[in-house]
Amino acid sequence: MDRKKLQLTLGFGVFFVAYLIVLFLVTNNLHTSFWVSLIFVVLAFLFMTIAFFFVSNEKRKKQVVGMPVTTMTVMYFVIEFVMGTIFMFFDIEFVWVFVPQFIVFVLFLLCFMPAMISENNYKREPQKTKNKNDETQKLDENNMKEQNKSEN
Repeated sequence: MDRKKLQLTLGFGVFFVAYLIVLFLVTNNLHTSFWVSLIFVVLAFLFMTIAFFFVSNEKRKKQVVGMPVTTMTVMYFVIEFVMGTIFMFFDIEFVWVFVPQFIVFVLFLLCFMPAMISENNYKREPQKTKNKNDETQKLDENNMKEQNKSEN
């Protein structure tokens, strides 16, 4: 891991820990909407970490729905971070907290997972198909060369 990536990883980790500390210090009631939202925010942090640090550069730059995977992941993180943090401070019924965050998460997964699963075609060279005529032509050329040598 290069130095820049290590610094970014440490900064990201410090931000996540600081967010959790402030969140638990500020929140008085730990109700259902708090825990549901916290789970989705942690998932957003997890996918952001995966996209930036464990996915190859070629796949990160791959265009999905018109934007690179990293841009899409950052957008999901920001949306979930804001939405989840707002839901944490209100004691709302489970369904009204879970459904919007779940819909955003599923939409993100529908874009993110195919990009991660698809084959990486950047470094792959096209394979030449061998044709029987090509082999026959090479044999004929070799035979002609041998005949020329024997005639000389």
